[in-house]
Amino acid sequence: MNFLLKNLELELSEQHLVVGEKLLEEGKVAQLSENERHLWIANVNGFEVEMQISPSRVKACSCDCDEFERERMCGHVAAGLLLLRRQLSETVRQPNQNKRTKAFSYQKLTINAILDSVTQEELEGFVRNFARTNKPFSLALRTKFAAKVALSDNREKFGQVLDAAIKTFRKANDKISSAGVSQLQKILEELLGQADDAMALEHFAESWAMLAAIVGRFSPILNKLDKEDSSLPEQIMVAFGKIEKLASLPIPPDLQAEIRQFCESEFNRPAYRLNLLSGQLLQVWVALAKDEDIAQQVLQAIDHELERTKIDPRYRAQLLLVKLDMLENPGMKSEAETFTLDCLSEPKKLEHLLDALEPSGDFRKVKALVEKGHRLIQDEQLKVRLESILLQIAQVEGKAETIAVISRQKFLETRNFDFYDKCQANYKGNWQNFVKKLLADLVARYDYRQNFSTIATILGREGKLDELLGLLDEQQSLDLLANFDHFLLKKKPTDTFQLYEKLLKAYLTNHLGLKASKRMRVVFEHLHKLGASTFAEQLFLTIKAAFPKRRFYMEDEILL
Repeated sequence: MNFLLKNLELELSEQHLVVGEKLLEEGKVAQLSENERHLWIANVNGFEVEMQISPSRVKACSCDCDEFERERMCGHVAAGLLLLRRQLSETVRQPNQNKRTKAFSYQKLTINAILDSVTQEELEGFVRNFARTNKPFSLALRTKFAAKVALSDNREKFGQVLDAAIKTFRKANDKISSAGVSQLQKILEELLGQADDAMALEHFAESWAMLAAIVGRFSPILNKLDKEDSSLPEQIMVAFGKIEKLASLPIPPDLQAEIRQFCESEFNRPAYRLNLLSGQLLQVWVALAKDEDIAQQVLQAIDHELERTKIDPRYRAQLLLVKLDMLENPGMKSEAETFTLDCLSEPKKLEHLLDALEPSGDFRKVKALVEKGHRLIQDEQLKVRLESILLQIAQVEGKAETIAVISRQKFLETRNFDFYDKCQANYKGNWQNFVKKLLADLVARYDYRQNFSTIATILGREGKLDELLGLLDEQQSLDLLANFDHFLLKKKPTDTFQLYEKLLKAYLTNHLGLKASKRMRVVFEHLHKLGASTFAEQLFLTIKAAFPKRRFYMEDEILL
């Protein structure tokens, strides 16, 4: 259940609304009061109704009647919500409206029935005594109602709550027990919820006090948890997210300055750096860097951290990405140029930047830097990486001509036909001329002899079968012929037959015995697997006729 109180008519069924309106008109709704923060209680025609509103949305409801138990909604709840909406919309609320005015009998012995029946003194006495003997209850009580207590330093107030909680669950070896982690998780959830409510009600200072206490107290203990559970660190990240949201709201200048000062003072603490939380502080700090002086201060702090000799690559990535975002500001033109020169003069810095961008795969914001690096940096390994990144950028931008140009170069370097396919898919000119020039470049390369297979594959794929036959005839290699005969068998069967006959006769003239027989068997098995059985049988008979006195072992198996 989660909908706006003002939208009751859209969320509740007509049946429940009709019943609720009738009960309200007949005066059957009584004792409407806020029993605790955002929890409202009403007696509707003898049934107790509970309504949780936070602060203007209906979060949960309940009623003692059988209909609610069956349908999870009833006319009693509808009546209570209608009256609550009316009461909350009034600009002037009557004093003491949260006190019950009539006594009535309950149908069940519920907690609310008990609370309504005891005096304030009795209740306070019970709470005091129970809190003295039960630490979890004491912590829950402090957590729930700390916001109600007026102290001169709100942040310290919530810090005391969390210090007490951590101390309760810390073991002799300074670790936090597994059970303690679970309890701390509940306390965190409660305080985060209160921080949300305070933010929604524009109690910004109170929300900040809670969030600052959370990140300030919990960040240093994350490496002391017995329980291998990511829930607590995740909740800390949630707290940072709420701080970022708070910083984006129209908060007073004094509060902005307080949050900036917190980020600045906490940023260099090892507890944040080692737990990879400094990046979150940095994001908030940047969000509040409204003028050039503060922005320069943030940049200096980032550069100081990047100069550390030992730094976690993930932390370095956080720092570089934030710095990169800051340098996109038009007022940072000079700093951006200096950053570019540093990356070009010290390729390691450029590699770190690329590592930081690698997880997202989006390098467009450093396109100009990558282009300059590809032209100017001499490190061949880095140039290859930059070339690949330029290809990625071109693909994201959909620039076909650039994709074709870079893919062609990558193909020449790697002989990987994935790049050949990219060329074919993106080249807009005369493809046959492109292939002709590409083949000429392969032939002209110093490693020409290593390119036979690549050249033969291109000739086969492009249907240049006469040229392929010529290349294979020139090489005089049965192995090469076997690798590329699948391009030739259907369209050039006679020429392929003649080339096989020529190479086999040459081989058998120079080789005798079992070795020659095994080589023959490999050739004919290969042809059978290609589905060229008739071709293979005719070729075998031709070879037999050419060498009538030779004995070929396992002839029957070959011809099967």
